[in-house]
Amino acid sequence: MSESRVLAAWRALWESCPHATGFQSPAFVLAWYETYKSVYQPVVAWSMSESGELLGLWLLSFHPARRELVHAGAHQAEYHVWLALPASGAVFLESAWARLQQELPFKTLRFKYLPAASLVDTLRAVAGMENRIAFRVRTRALAKLDAAEIKASFAKKSNKSRFNRLKRLGALEFRRLTGLEDFEQVFDDLVAFYDFRQGAVNRTTPFRDDPLKRMFCKTLFRTAPHETHLTVTFLGGRAIAAHWGTVSGTTTLHVGMTAYSPLLAEHSPGKLHIMQLSDYLLKDGMEVLDLTPGGDPWKERFANSQDQVAEVLLYRSAFARIRDDALERMLEGSKRRAAKVGVQPADIRRMVVTLRRARPSAVLRKVSRWAHEKCEVRVYRGNRDVATRVGHDARIAANSLADLLCFEPGESWQSRDAFLSSALARLERGESVYTICLDGRLAHYEWIAPRLTESFITEVQQRIALPAGSVALYDAYTHPDFRGRGLFRRALRHTLREAFAIGTTQYAYITAVADNLASRHLIESLGFEYQGSLYLKRRLGMESKWADPVFEKKEAPHA
Repeated sequence: MSESRVLAAWRALWESCPHATGFQSPAFVLAWYETYKSVYQPVVAWSMSESGELLGLWLLSFHPARRELVHAGAHQAEYHVWLALPASGAVFLESAWARLQQELPFKTLRFKYLPAASLVDTLRAVAGMENRIAFRVRTRALAKLDAAEIKASFAKKSNKSRFNRLKRLGALEFRRLTGLEDFEQVFDDLVAFYDFRQGAVNRTTPFRDDPLKRMFCKTLFRTAPHETHLTVTFLGGRAIAAHWGTVSGTTTLHVGMTAYSPLLAEHSPGKLHIMQLSDYLLKDGMEVLDLTPGGDPWKERFANSQDQVAEVLLYRSAFARIRDDALERMLEGSKRRAAKVGVQPADIRRMVVTLRRARPSAVLRKVSRWAHEKCEVRVYRGNRDVATRVGHDARIAANSLADLLCFEPGESWQSRDAFLSSALARLERGESVYTICLDGRLAHYEWIAPRLTESFITEVQQRIALPAGSVALYDAYTHPDFRGRGLFRRALRHTLREAFAIGTTQYAYITAVADNLASRHLIESLGFEYQGSLYLKRRLGMESKWADPVFEKKEAPHA
């Protein structure tokens, strides 16, 4: 059979199969096969009638090194399922499953989600599968597009206020992208938004961790215009929010990647984008926005309906399924017993992570600080005069998510997860970060916190009041591999200039630990004036804190 006839038969079966999704379409699967051919070997099981009609199709892939069998698309396909008409599904699956076990040395086959929980019954009816299935039914949140609900959402005072605040910052535009040139112009920003938030919240950076993912998205965008759906919100011509999803049939869009700038978090650009997307889809004749399974709070806010899907794991061996079931029951029992004494799974995970990261030197330092520690932090202040002595440095980036994603721990006390999580929280509070990236690595960073009335000094666990119009320059750090190159001086001079570029800034505050003579010398050489010190003393776990008189006053110090 010619390639064109195979594709035509595939498309005909996909269009007629009642449980097919966009993730089994020829365009989606072929794009994934082509992109990941260096990693996965395509595996296709099919059944044809005597007349040449395609009766069943199971689109899979095999990873030889891991001896792993997966569905085409793997984790990038939200729904995994075979293609067949209901009358021939069980017969096709029985023969296909037997052949797969004969030909390939895999242990399990995972369905990320079956698009309908009722399809589990089809699998359980297949001879040879009935004792090899483990599954869990999951609730799927749906937004059935309703003109009245959408109109009411746009009419809410809070949402109208958010739109108006954004419009005051620049021209606001929502549109669907279909041209490859538009894709190329915005996709780097969208990848940075997505990876940064995923790294901060879920401890994974999908595009950074998978070098082929970007090419897959580009190929899919180019070759599957009907199944791929990319919409972007622009502010002043720059992308600030986006959604990438997959279309099934003519009525349903599955939520895929949602991305938005953390720099505008106070305006809820992600929420506003989904609102505009819902309105756009309704006008385009769509009926359902599939919010996909998962307990994300934002999905519940948009959902007005739900149904059920299923996670499924097929075992090659019935014994392996029985063994895993027993282990799962033991684990659940342990969780229940731990919960009775107030220990939650998240507490255990944190403890395990901490123990894994613990190094003898770090433990000794903590013990030493617990036994005896004395710390003095010196507080400095600069006014607008100091900003006239420094210049702009084009090599330093402001609020670059791409730079932050290049962070690598340089000390035993650092972790990538904690760094990204903290950076996200700071950016969403309106703080700014200035970075220097060298050789694809984050070499130096430092932060500005604007419009402060007080500042918390971590080293001594004390707060100080600040006069109106103050900003704090803090948390400057150079990776050990890049020290001795003058990066701190270069970045501090630049950051100081940026701080006073804010029209309301009157004072810039910065601190230095007293025994860090190099930092003190640099700060003083730039014209900062010493204001006073704060102190912490610890002995055998007992702490005492005090401050110089200037900081003991209730009112902030003035010039």
